[in-house]
Amino acid sequence: MPAAADHTAEPTPSSSSSPAAGNDPLFHERVAPGPGLWIVAVTVGAALGLILVPLSLTAAIAVAVVAISGLLVLVVQYSPVIEVADGRFRLSRAQIEVELLGAPEVLRGEEWARTIGQDFEPLAHHCVRGWTRTGLRVEVLDAQDPATAWVLSTRRPDDLALALRTAQALHEQGEG
Repeated sequence: MPAAADHTAEPTPSSSSSPAAGNDPLFHERVAPGPGLWIVAVTVGAALGLILVPLSLTAAIAVAVVAISGLLVLVVQYSPVIEVADGRFRLSRAQIEVELLGAPEVLRGEEWARTIGQDFEPLAHHCVRGWTRTGLRVEVLDAQDPATAWVLSTRRPDDLALALRTAQALHEQGEG
């Protein structure tokens, strides 16, 4: 099975043997949603409480507080996580060994807009958020993997590129 098709979030036994095993992640970022989704979550939660105002103001307030809290937790839980750790690059549930990746390419401004617009790669693995203006593209070198590249939004593209290069260097040292 190709590495990118491995959609488990659990570490595999082979990942624990990498040189960086047991260390903290080289990079970790939760791509939080933009302000619009936060506003929608609060508005929907408040509307659920508002429905109960004719029956009981106390019940309406309690339902609104619980609904808003629950929706905010869901928004955070379903935000994608980008992580480089233990010789693997993880993007939400998808993950791939760093040795199967090419050099990371930091994208900003017009270059980023072109990559997710007119130069869109249909065979690439995408995790793009519209409110971010920077991202990363990493070519997949595994010939068995149907994905040609990973294209993702990140607020810290330089840090992520450095973490990927570091993980790739650590892997090469472990082989040599």
